[in-house]
Amino acid sequence: MSLEELAKLRDTVWETFEGRALLRDELAQEVIRRIGSKHEGRLRSGFAFFTSHLCQGPPQGNKITLARPDQWVEGWREVDEDEALREVLRRFLYAYGPTRPADFRSWFRAEVPFDLVDVEEVDVEGHRAFVLAGDAAFPEPETSVRLLPEYDVYVMGFRERDHLVPERVRERVAAHGRGRYEGPAGVRFLVIDGIAAGLWERKKRAKRIELSVMPVKKLTRAQRAELDAEADRIGAFFGLEPVLSVGR
Repeated sequence: MSLEELAKLRDTVWETFEGRALLRDELAQEVIRRIGSKHEGRLRSGFAFFTSHLCQGPPQGNKITLARPDQWVEGWREVDEDEALREVLRRFLYAYGPTRPADFRSWFRAEVPFDLVDVEEVDVEGHRAFVLAGDAAFPEPETSVRLLPEYDVYVMGFRERDHLVPERVRERVAAHGRGRYEGPAGVRFLVIDGIAAGLWERKKRAKRIELSVMPVKKLTRAQRAELDAEADRIGAFFGLEPVLSVGR
């Protein structure tokens, strides 16, 4: 495909939305109707060549829709590339700090110097890391029990997973259907005090949501009470009655 053809294809994709959110197949069909079927294979094989310019609209069942951000996102404005990069870096440091340039590179596939923003160096168990300047005060650790969904940002954004996912839990991830192919990001974790302590599954049945939790070791009475509260929270989120079972 020549640069001229690629530019025409991109322009046609952009013009096709007309303020709508479209399924991928709907978008492909409309683009083909407008410019012909020459590039139909590329359109239907995936949208990586222009998805960086689009955003997701509301899903239709289990299918995503795509939309133009300037038509779909309220208050959308074009920003300078360097300004945007600094803002992304600030938000990453605020959310995931203390962190390192290698962590940012793993997340965004971009080599970005941290001195683009004001940072402060801190020591994390003998490792050099960075936080936003003035953001070096950390709260005291608290006990917690959480049921994280697959692709949760806590897992997706954490790169030193040996600390987050102990060996016994990694063995369960490796034996899990999605875990074998997607790794830790593709499974649901039981997390106790910030560390993965098992896996869990959920199923919707009529007006109930069944939560099956498989910890790698027996829960304390206090942890079980917190797990009950977490189940209630998930039930409230889905608007369904939670039914919790704990196994091994």
